[in-house]
Amino acid sequence: MDFLDRRMISASRREALAARKIVLHARPGLWLAVLGLGAQQMTTFAPALPMPGSLASKAEYRTLLYLALLSFAAAWFLAWPIWRAQFLIEIWPTEAWNGYFQDAAAAGLPIYPPADGLVGNNYPPLSFYAIGLLGKALGIDNLFVGRAVSLIALLAVTIEVFVSVRVLVGGRAGAAIGALWYLAIMARNQTTYVGANDPQLAGEAIMGAALVWFLLHCRAGQSPVRSLLLMVAAGFWKHSMIAVPVTAVAWLIISRSRYAVRATIIGAAACVIGIATCVVVFGPDFLPNLLANRQYAWSNVIGNLGHLQWPALALLIWAGWAFNNRTSNAAKITALLIGFGLLSCILQWFGHGVAGNAEFDLFLALGIGAGVAFARIETTWIAKRIGARRSRDLMIAALLIRLIASDRQETALLIMSGDFRSFIYANQRTVLNDAAQVAAMSGDVACANKIVCRLAGKPFVVDEFKLEELVATGKATATDVASMLDARQISSFANNVPTGADRSISRWWRINQ
Repeated sequence: MDFLDRRMISASRREALAARKIVLHARPGLWLAVLGLGAQQMTTFAPALPMPGSLASKAEYRTLLYLALLSFAAAWFLAWPIWRAQFLIEIWPTEAWNGYFQDAAAAGLPIYPPADGLVGNNYPPLSFYAIGLLGKALGIDNLFVGRAVSLIALLAVTIEVFVSVRVLVGGRAGAAIGALWYLAIMARNQTTYVGANDPQLAGEAIMGAALVWFLLHCRAGQSPVRSLLLMVAAGFWKHSMIAVPVTAVAWLIISRSRYAVRATIIGAAACVIGIATCVVVFGPDFLPNLLANRQYAWSNVIGNLGHLQWPALALLIWAGWAFNNRTSNAAKITALLIGFGLLSCILQWFGHGVAGNAEFDLFLALGIGAGVAFARIETTWIAKRIGARRSRDLMIAALLIRLIASDRQETALLIMSGDFRSFIYANQRTVLNDAAQVAAMSGDVACANKIVCRLAGKPFVVDEFKLEELVATGKATATDVASMLDARQISSFANNVPTGADRSISRWWRINQ
């Protein structure tokens, strides 16, 4: 049962409350078996009637083991991006790109360049002002402020996954499993964004908070307008997060909510007003920047499809549960979230240069889906044949094996390989040396590693991605680009990159045997 499907209540309120009292008085430690956020039935590990003491104890210990294993996996994979975040190196090419615009926002300078220039900004404005002003207030380089915000945002989304599962099906065990899996898979698979100066994770945290608020509004039978407005605000932090707002509107329509028309109109109006406000504030260059040239092709999608191997197992687990519970509203809501998350991911992958951040909505949705499936696994086909306990064992084992089954093991190398650690230090020394060389150069300089030019105090004069897309879309040729650089007397600096970093644990093992 979920909070939206009252027809499935099999016991009266008095019976449910009595069952709750029996469990709590019989074993206070069975906090995993209490009712979840107002739901009127027992949650994941507690059936409608209290279990005998020995069985309840075993269930509790198994749950604690699951949580301990997933917690260790999450901490293990987080160690690498957290350690790496302290160094003045380029984790992802957009780090210094964001840093330049954050600097400009904090200084009150324009953040949307002329549309016919060599620099473009296709991100909405809120993240630049938030990070820039925060860095200015703290007296810390925006590069490191953005990295810290990314890590905090990841933890925030983890909590939001937990709360979403609690709202949908109650219970703490399934909610914790879904949240910890989300934390582990993000730390494992999205190392170019976790702990990097990029706005996507913080935007996802705002959108996740709006999703929780929306679910709470639906449960209480209240107007979801405020939660939809928060989704709109999240879109002005990072505009590529579309699965949650589309799910919210679709659910209002499917559930025939009396608020559907009004909430949708207000949300759409807020979007239009926000865009119009940006045009007024930032001028006519805002829309051309936001609608930047980009090459679209099926080959881009095909090149990214391999990324789906990471969340595929969680998707199959959820699908197995959802098929057996397809009439429940928890299954319907998660189906919308996951379906739109996958669709959004694939659509974004049509664009050249779109990477793992297109998967963020999908990972959020699958974290919720995995938690719901764990909480209600006894209703699945496999659980009816091998039992709920063994099904949960199998689910957790499969998820853990998928997390660790990879030759890329940065945290292990960080512990065991001095060469791996020394590469990061060497990379930072190279950045500092390159910055000193660039600072001594006269005039404007275009750096392959923009952290170098920013550290050298050089202005942001060339956005290689914008120029690449102009060529890819036929708007310019390579000769045109070279002529534009010559006309503006921009020098190029080819950054030195230290060699020797290898993230393959098997190769390291062979070398050291």
